[in-house]
Amino acid sequence: MTQNPNQNTAHLPTLHQLNRATLLAVVVASGLLVTTVLPAEYGIDPTGVGNALGLKEMGDAKRAEHLAGDRAVTEKADTSTTNAQAANATASTADGVQSGKVSLTLQPNEGREVKATMKAGEEFDFIWSTDGKAVNYDQHGEEPGAASNEYTSYDKGTKSSASGKFRAPFDGTHGWFWRNRTESPVIITVSATGQFSKFELKE
Repeated sequence: MTQNPNQNTAHLPTLHQLNRATLLAVVVASGLLVTTVLPAEYGIDPTGVGNALGLKEMGDAKRAEHLAGDRAVTEKADTSTTNAQAANATASTADGVQSGKVSLTLQPNEGREVKATMKAGEEFDFIWSTDGKAVNYDQHGEEPGAASNEYTSYDKGTKSSASGKFRAPFDGTHGWFWRNRTESPVIITVSATGQFSKFELKE
């Protein structure tokens, strides 16, 4: 018995039917993209359907969260860069006079220190100030290799600013320790001009 080849292809869709099905799928997918995906994921609702279904609110929340995260990362990167630059802002003039400047932010109850590396007899003029709030401070120095509890204190108290001239009584590091006892962050800026090899924010 001879089999008719047309019987094997009779149940297959024609090219016209395939094109119609593909076009229909594209239209449906586009409709879903515009009416549900864009409003729910990005807060974009050109047709108003997403708002009616409550999807736009979800998209707005996701978009706000994403922007807030990007902003936090950017601010953190900017802050890290600024602190790093400030901590190493030491320059020397033609006559050998050094100048240094450091700006730091203290969180509540946080303490940090800025030190100049000096030889006995070297001097610098200094000025430091906060953004308005008073902080605890201790101006002191330590000899090379001294233990953490071995230091000489020159001045201490609670102020929002101070200035003057300092002369190193011995070789070592000399500077300030500040602690923020307030309930909000405090910005401190300190600068010095004179004789020293380093002027830096200590880790």
